[in-house]
Amino acid sequence: MTIAIIGAGIAGLTAAYTLVQAGMNDVVLFEKSPVVAGRAATRWFDLPRGRAFVDYGVQYFRTESPTFSRLILEKLPRDTLVDVTHPVWVFDRAGTLSPGDAATNTQEKWTYREGAAVLGELITESAHLRIHTQTSIGMLQWKQGRYALIDEDGGALGDYDAVIVAVPSTQAADLIALSAIPNLEKITLEGSLRQAVYRRCITITLGFLRPLQARPYYALVNPTRDHPISWIGFEHHKPGHLPDDCAAVVIQMGGDYSLSHWDWGNFELLATITAQASELLGEDLRESDFVDVHKWKLSQPDRLASESAVNGVLPSLWFAGDYLRGGRVHLAAETGAAAAESLLIGSR
Repeated sequence: MTIAIIGAGIAGLTAAYTLVQAGMNDVVLFEKSPVVAGRAATRWFDLPRGRAFVDYGVQYFRTESPTFSRLILEKLPRDTLVDVTHPVWVFDRAGTLSPGDAATNTQEKWTYREGAAVLGELITESAHLRIHTQTSIGMLQWKQGRYALIDEDGGALGDYDAVIVAVPSTQAADLIALSAIPNLEKITLEGSLRQAVYRRCITITLGFLRPLQARPYYALVNPTRDHPISWIGFEHHKPGHLPDDCAAVVIQMGGDYSLSHWDWGNFELLATITAQASELLGEDLRESDFVDVHKWKLSQPDRLASESAVNGVLPSLWFAGDYLRGGRVHLAAETGAAAAESLLIGSR
């Protein structure tokens, strides 16, 4: 049985891993980006004292679901897996800080010594996955019980017995709209996929070749979403991420702020956001030594699509992604595993 997976984020990688573990060896993934794992993304910076690793998308992983827990704690290598032990505090609209939920802060916050992107590398290596990066799928073509994949330039990428679409909902809807599949099912799928809505996120990294003030927390979050800043994380609290006596701060802006400032240049964003973060923290962050700006157009889903409304509409065509269960890594992984398991059941 030949299986194509479109998208090599955590949902797509987990789907592929699940299939390979079940004995399905003819599985191929197509990813439009040059790297895999989606928002489980890490940048590195070579500094005088060593390399710095900064998670600029997903900040850590929770093991709140059995499939993901087994994956990272039992199946994948654990030698570089680390727990971020400092707590996460909260802040309100006025910028007042307070300790976060005590029960939540007792849970592990996992990442890897060289960053969250290691998760994608470990899944890929452990299952010996075949991944074609920088390959964009333009359409599916249903013919004689199989799906032909066509790239954006019209090139044929092969025929497959089953397909799992594991890209964000807007991209999945666009793909379906252009595909040569039965019209009634096309309308149903596209409409259901467009129910999901993502928010944007502007993320900046400020790095320092010196220590910052000692703090009793690893990060700050604005749970009520009424402050321009959504998250501030201190990467030097993650074991292995920064050389000694260096620091890095990741600032992620809220959805409304990100949308209204999307077209701003990097220099303007750095100046404005650094000033806001400095005020919130009570520490001047303007004299940084290395910086980065990244704009996540599809950061996290604010509204979900119905999993049952997209899966099972067409034979051997399944969907996975955070827009089905929620914008967390473990939930995205669960949808990938669920799509793979449904495919396996249908193939028996």
